[in-house]
Amino acid sequence: MTVLDKYFELSDRASFDEAAFNELVNLFADRAEVQPAGGNKVVGRAQIEALYKMFFQMYGRIQHVWSTEKTENGLEATWAIAGRHKDGNVFAVQGIHLAQLDPEGKIHTLEVRLATNG
Repeated sequence: MTVLDKYFELSDRASFDEAAFNELVNLFADRAEVQPAGGNKVVGRAQIEALYKMFFQMYGRIQHVWSTEKTENGLEATWAIAGRHKDGNVFAVQGIHLAQLDPEGKIHTLEVRLATNG
């Protein structure tokens, strides 16, 4: 199991399980960088924690399916997610996560790309 596999497993529980949320945040290196799709890059575990806290507060339940491959520079996961916003509306999105790892196997950089139609 790769760190991205663990990331997606924990993400599916992080909106309702504080231990899963904390474990998810700890997958990142102290000075990690996350580039969310359509958002501003965040740097450092504290900013990453704030980003994910905001993200998971919007959802009641989410479920990922994904496929992870090792690349020359790290890991690439193709994923799809379906879920329910806390307001009751359902959604589905797909995309790619590109991760580079530090020597300890923690996520050093993570770029999130959403799939485009057409």
